[in-house]
Amino acid sequence: MLRPRRPGRPGGPRGALPMLPGGTVEETDATPEGTLHREAAEEAQLTLADPVRLGWVLDETGKVYGSVGPNARLRLAARVTAVGPAAVDPTAGHPFARVLATPAQAAALLGWGPPGARQAQLAVDTARERWGLPAARAAAIEEIPAEGMRLS
Repeated sequence: MLRPRRPGRPGGPRGALPMLPGGTVEETDATPEGTLHREAAEEAQLTLADPVRLGWVLDETGKVYGSVGPNARLRLAARVTAVGPAAVDPTAGHPFARVLATPAQAAALLGWGPPGARQAQLAVDTARERWGLPAARAAAIEEIPAEGMRLS
């Protein structure tokens, strides 16, 4: 699940900046997994289950966070159990477009290169081994309807 950001313009995800739900651990978050649950609900209206830590990624500059310097970012995977109606993100002040993509497609869209491809494969392997889910077949990336969707 990606949430392309639409900076102040309606329409589809074309030209949007793709990003995954997530963010900084806040005082109200007991764990990084708690942060994932909160951020996924706020930013993409997702309900998640069974988060798993996949590992860490080095961010050498921290540019996204105002060039704070080197830091590590935790990567997690979780099962999406519900996709609710689109809503305004409390931090951004506007709703995000939401799209469905395979882990490999997400890594490519995010521009993560070989490390991202390895993370994507780890997420696929984790989904198969831990939750018994088959690998998603590559398909056209599609926007999730504003009213949300049922998962089968």
